[in-house]
Amino acid sequence: MKDAVYFVPQHYPFFMTAVLISSDIYRTTHYGGKHPLNIPRVGPTLDLIKAMSWYSDKSFVTAPIAKPRLLKKFHSNDYINVLLEVDEKQEIDEYRSRKYKLGTPSNPLFKGMYKRPATSVGGAVVAAEYAYLNGRAFNLGGGLHHGLANRANGFCYLNDLVFAMLRLREFGVRRIAYVDLDAHFCDGVASAFARDPDIMLVSIHEANRWPFRGKIDENYPDKNLYAPMSKGSQDVDIEALFKYVFFPALEHFKPEALIVQGGADMLKDDPLSRLDITNNCLWSILARLNLLAPKVLITSGGGYNPWSVARLWAGFWAILNDIDPPTNYTDEGMRLIESLRWFRKDKVNPNLLFCLRDEKMPGRIKEETLDLIKQMNSIHKSSIQMA
Repeated sequence: MKDAVYFVPQHYPFFMTAVLISSDIYRTTHYGGKHPLNIPRVGPTLDLIKAMSWYSDKSFVTAPIAKPRLLKKFHSNDYINVLLEVDEKQEIDEYRSRKYKLGTPSNPLFKGMYKRPATSVGGAVVAAEYAYLNGRAFNLGGGLHHGLANRANGFCYLNDLVFAMLRLREFGVRRIAYVDLDAHFCDGVASAFARDPDIMLVSIHEANRWPFRGKIDENYPDKNLYAPMSKGSQDVDIEALFKYVFFPALEHFKPEALIVQGGADMLKDDPLSRLDITNNCLWSILARLNLLAPKVLITSGGGYNPWSVARLWAGFWAILNDIDPPTNYTDEGMRLIESLRWFRKDKVNPNLLFCLRDEKMPGRIKEETLDLIKQMNSIHKSSIQMA
């Protein structure tokens, strides 16, 4: 527990399957305007978990707000100081706006722009501690995988995932696998760890989409596995990539800990991607990933449709607790889902309102996916063939 900033209390009940970490700050702070993140996400997820009878006070931990001295272990001193100042004053000059990418359409000024992401970091550190001690934890409100050391980037003012890995390292965990399920490539995490020989980075994301990184030529043998998926990819495409590339590579890597960024923007009803994935697919992948390491930490991530987001993340929590998400909501769960509102959509896919699980999507593996698997097998052949 060297250099601890937060710690697990001695009365922690170690018999629990998993720990859920979150905060009301995600309900009370808002990006504002028509920003894609100005929608209810974490709050409805937590409410749905309760409505499905998957919640216990004993398994819930309130995420603390990370202090500046902790944040400066990764983020630059000047950036953290500016972020604190701008949050307080709610204004920034043009020079610093350009330098730190604050006060932009993607990273707007809003009250809580320091405390909210700092809570994501605090939750990540606590989640790493619980995962280390007990095996499984979910940082609901984390997943800020675009955050860079010296500036904001892609809706992310800080990078909680980096701090989760750093905390595990402080516990002596050496081999860490990071799996990113977000539709957008994890450029912030990659910038921090792409050259670390003991961290395997796995990302499956939409090709030709911001931040326009994670291309096939950025793969590094048996270390950085980046799979850019073509527009319209379905469950069968994702499942094939995991079956023939990712799962064998992860099994060969033998991670001591696994971190999963569980973005919901891969789902077919998301407005910021053009993939056609169902929550059935991502739930089954997480269930398999749970078996690959003794310590598993998952986070939320992208996702810009409040109905599909709440359904996916509530199901993630169920799977962490070895519960198979049912097809239908409870009555309370349906009332909750029907109460959600979104300024971008007048009509909602009826399946989102009436079923927790998406309809299964039969299909054939795309030629682009087969070519991608072939290329990745060639690049990562030693770990895939030896698994």
